[in-house]
Amino acid sequence: MKCAVVFLVLSMVVLMAEPGECFFGRIFRGIYHGVRRLVHGKENLAEDQVEQQQQQQERQEQEQLDKRSFQHKFARNVD
Repeated sequence: MKCAVVFLVLSMVVLMAEPGECFFGRIFRGIYHGVRRLVHGKENLAEDQVEQQQQQQERQEQEQLDKRSFQHKFARNVD
């Protein structure tokens, strides 16, 4: 009985989570890039640096969107 309750609660947590709250994508992306670098070596260092800059810019844009979303949700809840 306890196992069934734990399963149902964890299922609800997973199902109710929003896609933006998931950090597994970042972990898997990091693992993928690490393996790719091990396999292919650092032949394309300039491309890697450009890619890192793009990812950093995307992260900053996402953080700004998250802040706006939070402010919007907070403003809606206050009204």
